Amino acid sequence: MSSYGLDVDIGNFDENGNPEPYYMGRMYWAAMGSFMGLAFVFRAGDYMLGWIRMRRRSSSPSHSALSRLCTTCTSLGRSLTYPTPLILRHEAFFSVPSIGRTLLAMLYFGFILALCFYKQPLKTDADWENAGFRTGWLALAQLPMVILLASRRLNIIAFLTGSSSSVSLNFFHRWVARGVVLTASLHWLYMSRGPFNLNSVLDDVNRLNSNGIGGWLVLAWLALFSSLRPLRRAFYEIFFANHILSAIVLFIVLLLHTTDYTQLKAHDYIFIALGLYIGDVVVRWIIVLFFNISFSRERPGLCRFTASVRVMPDLETMVIEISTAAARRGIRRCKWKPGQHVTISFPTVAPFTSHPFTVSSLPKDEKMLFVVRVKTGFTRTLLNKTLAASREIEEDKDEQQIGVAAAPMVTATASFPVLVDLPHGGPTRDWNQFETVLAVVSGVGATFAFPVIRDVLCQARASQVKMIWIVKRYADIGHFEEQLRAVIAEQTERVLDVQQQLNPHGAKLQNEAADHHQGRSNLSLHIDIFISDCATEPTTTSIGSLSEFLNAHADIIHLVASKPSDLRGDIGRVLEQAAGETGVAVCGSASLSAQVKNVVAAVLNGGATNGCWVHSEQFQA
Repeated sequence: MSSYGLDVDIGNFDENGNPEPYYMGRMYWAAMGSFMGLAFVFRAGDYMLGWIRMRRRSSSPSHSALSRLCTTCTSLGRSLTYPTPLILRHEAFFSVPSIGRTLLAMLYFGFILALCFYKQPLKTDADWENAGFRTGWLALAQLPMVILLASRRLNIIAFLTGSSSSVSLNFFHRWVARGVVLTASLHWLYMSRGPFNLNSVLDDVNRLNSNGIGGWLVLAWLALFSSLRPLRRAFYEIFFANHILSAIVLFIVLLLHTTDYTQLKAHDYIFIALGLYIGDVVVRWIIVLFFNISFSRERPGLCRFTASVRVMPDLETMVIEISTAAARRGIRRCKWKPGQHVTISFPTVAPFTSHPFTVSSLPKDEKMLFVVRVKTGFTRTLLNKTLAASREIEEDKDEQQIGVAAAPMVTATASFPVLVDLPHGGPTRDWNQFETVLAVVSGVGATFAFPVIRDVLCQARASQVKMIWIVKRYADIGHFEEQLRAVIAEQTERVLDVQQQLNPHGAKLQNEAADHHQGRSNLSLHIDIFISDCATEPTTTSIGSLSEFLNAHADIIHLVASKPSDLRGDIGRVLEQAAGETGVAVCGSASLSAQVKNVVAAVLNGGATNGCWVHSEQFQA
C-alpha cells in the first residue's frame, strides 16, 4: 500500500496492480477532457455546416448525401434527447429535466461511481482507508469543474461544447456539485472504517477529522440545502451572498484538511479552483471598468452609461433603456447578437449586485432595451426607487399648484447611472442559416424573440418566420409596442428593398440574383398573440393607439382572445410545412420549454420535417 504524506516516490499503481487514489483524479480529468474534445469536434462540424449554408444565397437545404446523413443523425439524436417528462412537475419546487440532460447526469454519476469502485477491494482496514483516500481525491478533482461551469468570462466549457445557455450550465453546475457531495460522503464513510458511527466520530476529533466533518457540513449546506429552488427564487440576493461566503469557508477548511498531503499535490485541485474563480472575477471587473469608465471632458467618471427606467401602468413591468450612441465606435463599442444577455449593475440602487437581462433591441438601434418583470429583491427595489425619484420630480414641478388634486401615480420615469458588462450567452447558431424560424414565447419572454425576428428579417435568408406569443393581459402587448413597430418596419423595409432591386422598367434581375430577391419578397411573417384576459382596454401611447396599429397590420399580427388550445398542432404544422431546417426559439417557463421540445421530438420521430434545432431560455434557472 502507498505511504500517503511521506517523502517517497510512488507510481500510479500499488504492488497489487490497483490504481493509486490520486491517479483516479487524473483519470477523471482525462475523461472530462476527452468528452469536451469530442463535443468541440461536433461543434466545429456544426459550425462548418452553418458556415456553408450562410455562404449560399439561399438557406434552402442541400440534397447531398453528406447533408442528408447529417440531418438524419441529428434528427434522431434530438428526437431521443429533447422529450421532457411532464410528471411530478411543480416549477416552484421541482421539475423533471429533459431526457438528454437526465442521461448526461446519470452517465456522469455512473462514471464517478465507476472510478470509486474500480479495482477497490474492501477486505481489510487498509482497503477501507485506501477507498477513503480515493473518494476524497475524486471529490477534490471535481472542484475545478464546478467552478468552470459557474464561470462567466473564463467558461472554457461553454467555448468548447458550444453550450452557452445559462440554464444548461447551471443545471450541470448543480449536479456536478452533488457529485462532490456524493464522493465526499463516501470518503467520510470509508475513513470511519465502515458504517457511520456517531460515537467513533466524536471520540476521534483530531485535526483532519474535525476539518473533514466541518467541510462536509459546509459542502452539504452549499450544494444541497441552501441551493433549493424555492430559496433561490424567493431570496436570490441572499442565496448568492451565502453561496460565495460558504464557498470561501469550504476552500479554507479543505486547505486545512489536506495539509498533510501536499507532497501528493492534494492542494493542486483546490488552488486551480480558486485560481479559476478569482481569474473569472478579475477578468470580469477589468472588462467592466474598461468598458464603463468615461474619459470625456463633459462627463468623466466611472459610469459611462445612464439607464432610463420607465414603470408601466400595471406597476409590474419596467422598461430599461440605455443609450449606446456614444459607444458605437472604437474598441469599446457596444455590439451584441440577438438573444444575448447583458449584466447590469445599479450602484445607486443596489450596490455590489448585478443582474443579467436579455436585450430586446439590435445594435443598429443605438440603445439597449430591456423589458423587466418586477419580482422580489432587486427589481422591486428598482421599482420603488424609480417611483420615489419620479414623485420628487413631479412635486418640484407642481409645488406652486396649491389646491390641485394630484392624479394617482401609475407610471414613473427616472434615470440612474449604471455599469454595463459585455454581452454573453445566447444561441450558439446563427438564426439566418435556417429556412424557417419559429419563436414560441410567453410574457416578457418576447424580449428574446423580437431581436431574433428582426435580425432574420434584415438578412432575409429564411422563407418563413412565425412567432407564437402567449400573454395574460392586453396591456402586456403595450409593453412591447416599440418592438412590434420595429418588426413591422423591418418587414416594410425588406419589401421596399426588393422593389428597388428591380430595374426602372420593371424587368427583374437575372439568374441567381433574381432568385435571391424573389426569395426575399416571398418571406412569410406571422405573429400570433394569445391573450388570456381581453377585458382590459387597449392602451394609448404617445406614438399612437396600439389597437389602431394592430388593426392596420392584421394580416401579420393575429390576436386570439384565449389561451392556445392546440399549441402542439400550431407548432407541428409549422414544422411539417417547413421547406428546410427549422430553428425554434423558446423563452418562457420550464413547462413551456418542455411542451415545445416534446412537440419537436414527436415531429422528428415522424420524419415529417427536414430537421429542427431548439434553443430555450427560461425565466428562472
